[in-house]
Amino acid sequence: MKKSDYDKYTQSVLRKISANVKSIRLKRGLTQEGVEKLDFNSKWYQEIERGVKTPTLPTLCKLAKAFQVDLQEFFKGV
Repeated sequence: MKKSDYDKYTQSVLRKISANVKSIRLKRGLTQEGVEKLDFNSKWYQEIERGVKTPTLPTLCKLAKAFQVDLQEFFKGV
């Protein structure tokens, strides 16, 4: 796989994960600022939803626990 193909694939995966994170948050009835109640910095969280920051696996685990979902929910459609 060429680097450019890999980069496109990676960006596609990150967009799907970000969209899933946002969808789950909305289903929980939370605003982006509301995630601070779950012990997350809202500005940092907003960057994850926008795809500016790439969440690490430990971050996704923490989000899954906070949102009370299985980790695999973030990877639906990937």
